[in-house]
Amino acid sequence: MSQEFDCIVIGVGGMGSSTLYNLAKRGRRVLGLEQFDIPHAEGSSHGVNRIIRLAYYEHPSYVPLLRRAYELWSEIESVTGEQLLYKTGSIDTAPSGHEVFEGSLESCLLHDIPHRVLNHVQINEQFPGYQLPPGHMGLLQEDGGFVLSERSI
Repeated sequence: MSQEFDCIVIGVGGMGSSTLYNLAKRGRRVLGLEQFDIPHAEGSSHGVNRIIRLAYYEHPSYVPLLRRAYELWSEIESVTGEQLLYKTGSIDTAPSGHEVFEGSLESCLLHDIPHRVLNHVQINEQFPGYQLPPGHMGLLQEDGGFVLSERSI
């Protein structure tokens, strides 16, 4: 008996499983191939969780994609009845003027992302796990958090 598929996805980690889900949702006949167990510790989605946030320092153009990703996380949570994205807030820290801090701040400002800029004293007081030295800044993104990566697969 032969089987035919519209799409075959190689690798069923975070990206592959999402691709399979969305193709199947559109009525495509799909097959996912994975060389390891699902989940496994050999790829970028391994581990209990992964950080998620709206503002990436690399470029503000990521923000619309991330807003859409948040919508899709909400959709899959509705379908499964399971919370997978937890908005706990996230902090990017770097020396003042560093590209990570400045790029993330630019994304927040250009896209009206709720955030707070904190100096090293404020971060050390509010988040005792940090002991940042003078000259370091923090960008708290209120909608940042984590996703249950392996559970999502």
